[in-house]
Amino acid sequence: MIVISNSSPIIALSRCDQLHLFQQLFGRIFIPHAVYEETVLECKFTLQKENISKAINDFIIVVNPATNYSFSRNLGKGERGVLNLAIEKRPDILVMDDKKARNEAKELGFFPSFTTDIIKAAEKRNLIDSYDGVMKQLHQLGIYLPE
Repeated sequence: MIVISNSSPIIALSRCDQLHLFQQLFGRIFIPHAVYEETVLECKFTLQKENISKAINDFIIVVNPATNYSFSRNLGKGERGVLNLAIEKRPDILVMDDKKARNEAKELGFFPSFTTDIIKAAEKRNLIDSYDGVMKQLHQLGIYLPE
């Protein structure tokens, strides 16, 4: 199974110490180098930086997409990287929360999942105690996810 993630899912799950859910659900995930830059190299939160760095050595695979597609929307570097990687790898699951990037992905024929979909899947497989508990923890951290 090929899973590609944008920055916001990686950030949210790492900040509430649930990044391992990606590994438990999918084995491994791919991110473009631009997402690595956003989530680790440019990060000011030590826990986030440490959790993602450990995961990169374990189950997150950083890839530089060769594709440089011209998108119809003005997207950030991370979103462009994710969609270029998706064009190359044709993922089974594409995880992104940004509305503009999701709309672009849909126009390209992808059906993106939200971070909340990952949390719901984890609850369904009993990998977490409750969806509501994780969402409450995220809210306490100032992280609000679209559903």
